[in-house]
Amino acid sequence: MTDQSQLVAQLAAAHAAQRGAQLRAEIIGFDSGWGCRDFRTEDGPLALAADSLQLRLRNQGVECKWRGPLGLKFLANHAEYTVKEQTLAPTLEAVRRLANHVQMSLRQGSVPVVIGGDHSSAIGTWSGATAATNAFEKFGLIWLDAHLDAHTYETSHQGKWGGWWHGQPVTALLGQGLPELRRVGGNAVKLSPRHLSIIGPHSFEPAEVAFVERHNIRVFFLEEVRQRGFAACFDEALARAGNGTDYFGMTVDLDAFQLADAPGVGSPEDKGLVAAEVLPIIKSLAWDPRFRALEIAEFNPYQDVQNKTRQLIEKLIESVFAKPLLKIDE
Repeated sequence: MTDQSQLVAQLAAAHAAQRGAQLRAEIIGFDSGWGCRDFRTEDGPLALAADSLQLRLRNQGVECKWRGPLGLKFLANHAEYTVKEQTLAPTLEAVRRLANHVQMSLRQGSVPVVIGGDHSSAIGTWSGATAATNAFEKFGLIWLDAHLDAHTYETSHQGKWGGWWHGQPVTALLGQGLPELRRVGGNAVKLSPRHLSIIGPHSFEPAEVAFVERHNIRVFFLEEVRQRGFAACFDEALARAGNGTDYFGMTVDLDAFQLADAPGVGSPEDKGLVAAEVLPIIKSLAWDPRFRALEIAEFNPYQDVQNKTRQLIEKLIESVFAKPLLKIDE
């Protein structure tokens, strides 16, 4: 285990001892595919086995509330919305409602666990989290993804998946891009690039690379992850998320993983992170006193094979909320 991982484990164990069984999670279903050309991610939250997921968390000593899908798929008639520009209105309404639910969850003392749905959800989740904690530009974020999600509206035409809204959350959260997106949850800039790290990208466009380089966002491209190992990259990302911030969270786009682990995604790629390497490293993250929210996006149950993706979601949540064991030094 690296030094950073040991520090997190110690913090988590101390926090677990202090809080006992008081850690609470609220699972929120972002049942919206409005930000993606393939609307079918909207049925991701409904495809989860709610009872199984809640049981896994309760076995970790975590109180769990299941809010379930928010009804966002019914904001408009899918058959009438076939062009990206048409879907901006329901996308905005969806992320605004999500931001409000995340704020309420945090203010009631829960750790929101957002399940999507396309990755425009990140605009709502992290706008809500920063607003609830009043940690604008002092909120760290670890972002696992096969893509950079760093287009502006002007560059989105480069996107091979159609350049829809789910490719623009990074720019919006950094106060760039389309005004309607960046103003969700208020006019304040939500994140600082100093505290944002993206792990695993390998499919992206020139404009996105230019954006992350211009703003000094730390990107651990998949090639680097394979060379150094996920643990080393995650530790560095975790250090950035916690250095000079009040709180932090993690967003996971399921397409970050190889298809063997997560075939049921909205924007599949041919390679990615290995779940068996990721799960042990993110263990007990939720018990860190600074951790505030978890987001898992782009679950398309119609593409799933033998429930592999659904099971990975359950394992990701179970690992993040796993109660740490206290170690007594001899």
